[in-house]
Amino acid sequence: MDFVKIVEGCRRHEPKAQRALYDAVVQMSMGICMRYADGRDEAQDMLQDGFIKVFEGIGRLKNPDGVVAWVRNIMVNTCIDYHRTHRRFVPIEGECDTQSSFTVDPFAAEEIVAAVQQLTPMPRTVFNLCEVDGYTLDEVADRLKTSNVAVRVALSRAKKELRKILKR
Repeated sequence: MDFVKIVEGCRRHEPKAQRALYDAVVQMSMGICMRYADGRDEAQDMLQDGFIKVFEGIGRLKNPDGVVAWVRNIMVNTCIDYHRTHRRFVPIEGECDTQSSFTVDPFAAEEIVAAVQQLTPMPRTVFNLCEVDGYTLDEVADRLKTSNVAVRVALSRAKKELRKILKR
């Protein structure tokens, strides 16, 4: 797929190019949104918001070959922004279990996504950013505009709650 041509077409607001970009990244984008959302309807709202940002900001994209990573980053940020706008993240204070290991090998992806969706917004977002998207605790704290301690506590609570959910 020639993303350079697609991006150039999107910059000229060509519907065919916009559709080609959408088709190329919609499954990945929806997967990201589903990880951060309570359910499909909320994920679709996030997806729509994300694509608005993609098409409005495509002119600022410096490297058209990196459009997939750029869209991925926009979708993650859109999900975080969605929670800031529609729900207030509740800061989590307390102690955390930093020695825990989290393994889910015996479970299907659908079961894991469903379990993650049962978490409250802050632990779910922290879990996704740290464990799925690979951000460091400091990066997550910066993105969420909270303390490193709050991120560690939220991650620990997310893992603990997921263990309980997945044992059922």
